[in-house]
Amino acid sequence: MGSGRTLFEKIWDAHVVEDVPGGNALVFVDLVVAHELGAPIGILALEKDFGGALYDAQRIVSLLDHVTPAKDSATAVQAHILRRWSKQHGIRFHDLGDNGICHVLAAERGYVAPGSVVVCGDSHTATLGAFGALALGVGNTAQTGAMLAQVVLLKRTKTMKIEVTGELQGDATAKDLILTIIGTIGFKGGTGYVIEYAGPAIERLSMEERMTVCNMSVEAGATAGLIAPDDKTAAYLARTESNPAWTAQRSDPDAAFDRVVTIDGSAVRPVVTWGTNPGENVGIDAAVPAGADAASLAYMGLVPGTPLKSIAVDQAFIGSCTNARISDLRAAAAVLRGRRVSVPTIVTPGSVAVKRAAEREGLHDVFQDAGALWTHSSCGACAGMSGGVIAPGTRVIASTNRNFPGRMGSGGRVHLASPEVVAASAVLGRIAAPGDLAQAPRRALRARLGPRAGS
Repeated sequence: MGSGRTLFEKIWDAHVVEDVPGGNALVFVDLVVAHELGAPIGILALEKDFGGALYDAQRIVSLLDHVTPAKDSATAVQAHILRRWSKQHGIRFHDLGDNGICHVLAAERGYVAPGSVVVCGDSHTATLGAFGALALGVGNTAQTGAMLAQVVLLKRTKTMKIEVTGELQGDATAKDLILTIIGTIGFKGGTGYVIEYAGPAIERLSMEERMTVCNMSVEAGATAGLIAPDDKTAAYLARTESNPAWTAQRSDPDAAFDRVVTIDGSAVRPVVTWGTNPGENVGIDAAVPAGADAASLAYMGLVPGTPLKSIAVDQAFIGSCTNARISDLRAAAAVLRGRRVSVPTIVTPGSVAVKRAAEREGLHDVFQDAGALWTHSSCGACAGMSGGVIAPGTRVIASTNRNFPGRMGSGGRVHLASPEVVAASAVLGRIAAPGDLAQAPRRALRARLGPRAGS
């Protein structure tokens, strides 16, 4: 066995402040990302018990993202607490009109640096592992402690390497790749591990595609996901307003991982979930599998042998921290251009910056001409809190990351897919691939402007 270290081990060793009993350690935190749902309780506790003390306000970024604008008095209070506190301490704060989903905004603004440790009170913080950062979703108590003392108490995890060979082919996307990975190792197959994604297929992914992959690491139970930084990482960060300084690190060639899994990237095809966790998925041309979990089948109202493409959907949603970046919106718009949706369809950009970029390109007109609702930036319908909550028994196809019972609304049935598949399904009113749209030819766009005022 070689003496090399993994990327995770290098980051861990550089950030351990003190080892404590039980295989735990106090780990230094470079950045805390605080949003309006997770931070206010901790803020009030800091003010009550510690006089509002912070270790370093410059190591905190705060923003409104989950329910924006506020949908009721309770969420308005949460936003108010975060706004007041941020201004009081001079914390970088992204208010309405300059905000976005935390994992989208932190990347596009260049707040995350390779080799750093980032924590946020949101499980999908793993998204930022695409930059070679150890990005962790933590509980409210841990996040509050990080703001107070700039450390978190962590147990050292095992390491898993997922080597993806070849290159994604045809209409396979990064979303299909990560769903395939979760289906391969199992819904809880990454529990107790930090997963490092490597191999030719990963290296060929854009930074936004890498974020999609790392985002759903937690859906396999992993503590975090990592991709070693490279020239693409450097080019992306150089274009950001923060353009952070960093030193390239990667796993040594002789580094030993606790588990290694190999995936043939060239064999990945579009997949859609049929059940109640992201690992319950099959190829879009396949059927609900024989021997499928009975509880999942009952909740989803399906039976084994049902072809996925025969399943009608009631609603479609393109958004979330997984698939609401500009490249995702471009891909969905390419499918919808000149076509009309047949079910209610919501498109929610991942940040204000993404929204503005999409509008400069005219993508918002493509979506609205197709009959979709183009919204402001937020987490939206994804978590079932606002912006498109679905009714019990409603079946939705979404570019989100979770399809647990109750996700997107009590009793709602969620199928996960890529933005392209969601767009095609919205047109046909059933689970469909873009290639199925020959029967829904493009049509001339309707005039977007009505009669002039006074005419």
